[in-house]
Amino acid sequence: MEPHTRTIAKLIQQAQHFMDHSKWDEAAVRCYQILALDPDNANAQNKLMLIYLQRELVEDMRRALIGLFDPEDASPHQHRRMLAFSYRVLSRWPGWLQDDSEQNPPVDELEESAQIIDHAYQHGADEELLVAWNRYVEACARHPKNRYAIQWWIAKQFAEHGFFADAAEVLTEMLYTCPQDDDPEARYVLAEMRWWRDHADSIVWIP
Repeated sequence: MEPHTRTIAKLIQQAQHFMDHSKWDEAAVRCYQILALDPDNANAQNKLMLIYLQRELVEDMRRALIGLFDPEDASPHQHRRMLAFSYRVLSRWPGWLQDDSEQNPPVDELEESAQIIDHAYQHGADEELLVAWNRYVEACARHPKNRYAIQWWIAKQFAEHGFFADAAEVLTEMLYTCPQDDDPEARYVLAEMRWWRDHADSIVWIP
């Protein structure tokens, strides 16, 4: 049995164990760890959907959304804001706990990208996202030695603002050209991005 296969089998057992004991956070982490190794693993994908269908979780998330968002606003960017909020609440990736000062862009050119992404998150204006993407590409070209840090930073910006497809694209490229042999942190976040991208219309607490 290949090492990845053994690891995945062990993680599936752990995820099921935590689900059987209603430890939903721990189970979700194991599922994303599986998807980081095998992006198409149906067992992990289905388990995540079951985790996010738990009645207590659904009710808690619905109450939180009612208190934070206008229930009469059915605009696409409002839906994305709800998704982004839900992801930030439910993600257990330790990287989100870093000090806010570490969120500063690694190069000055990315300040405009950050402003555009936040504006699109708050108000829509998705057509401006291409400008943010172009600034990111230009920054990578101008600062090749900082490329890895630039990619990590922009991926996090897209992720926490609910632009999961964009974050997944950056992380996929970053891992393809990874200066290290592997980056399990990036693979884990990529697994999250892919799942939330592909299931954005299946999150039951979002109207």
